Amino acid sequence: MEIREIVEKDVAMYREKADFYRKNHLHEAAVFADRLASNLELALTTLPRKDDPEIA
Repeated sequence: MEIREIVEKDVAMYREKADFYRKNHLHEAAVFADRLASNLELALTTLPRKDDPEIA
């Protein structure tokens, strides 16, 4: 499994956790999970994709 796929799954998991925390009135945990997911999404912007051309 490619690193990008793993991180994308982690982002989805943390978004789901944030929704769960929000529904259970755990505001601080929801904010933390949202921020973590956002930071992981930001990190994805620096990861190369399989179809990206190589820089020589």
